[in-house]
Amino acid sequence: MNLVRLIVISGIALLFTACGSENKSFNRANSQSFAEKQITLEGTLSLRIGADSVNQTQESSIFLKNLEEMLFVTGMLKKTKSDSSWTALQKSWEEFRINEAVLLADTSGNSVFVLQKWAELNSQLLKLTGDIRFGDALEKLIYEPKLHLPERLIKSAIYTHIDDQIFINIIGSSSLNHQHTTGGTIKLIQKTEYPLTNEIALFCECSDTRYLDVFIRIPEWAINPTVSYGNVKYVAHPGEYCQVSRKWRNGDEFSIKLKN
Repeated sequence: MNLVRLIVISGIALLFTACGSENKSFNRANSQSFAEKQITLEGTLSLRIGADSVNQTQESSIFLKNLEEMLFVTGMLKKTKSDSSWTALQKSWEEFRINEAVLLADTSGNSVFVLQKWAELNSQLLKLTGDIRFGDALEKLIYEPKLHLPERLIKSAIYTHIDDQIFINIIGSSSLNHQHTTGGTIKLIQKTEYPLTNEIALFCECSDTRYLDVFIRIPEWAINPTVSYGNVKYVAHPGEYCQVSRKWRNGDEFSIKLKN
């Protein structure tokens, strides 16, 4: 079955799909990527790295046009807040998400290129809004067996920040070296066999005590998630960030369980 036929089938399925849940209000977070050299990918996550795909054909242009329009609106929302643009963007995003299965069912380089663009959009939206659903969508693509994403794309989204507020957006064995605004370096390390397991250990390495707000993304599919430090448990809800605000010390270890 070629891609064109799959698109038609997907369009028919879309007609029988509910218009979707109520759109969430616009929230501009504008977190920033770290320099690639500050991040190291390890374990299973390092195996998900692939090259940028450059294969484009007329057959995939309908998807590319939609993505380019959404990327343009995302760029505009970084500068100005427009509730109407945000509402339209969410609708387009929901409609495109239905086609994701269509693209994954096709093994050509055309679909790989489109899916990489789709991942780029979700990365941009995640940083712009801090909305968990975009992190969920991006992480799904990262661990999709049929797809490999460029290293620069994964690194641009796995950890982001607003000054000393650190967002852990993607689950996976990796590390971040953060230059604290008051001086000194703090290294955050994720160790996990995810997606084979739903448990993550988060470690801290630093030469001195530093205060950090760390926000850990809890996926929407999580069940009774927990984030704990010894006997101390932090508030963790599916579809939200768990906020850990404290003075971080060398050797700190947090346990994150997404299903209990």
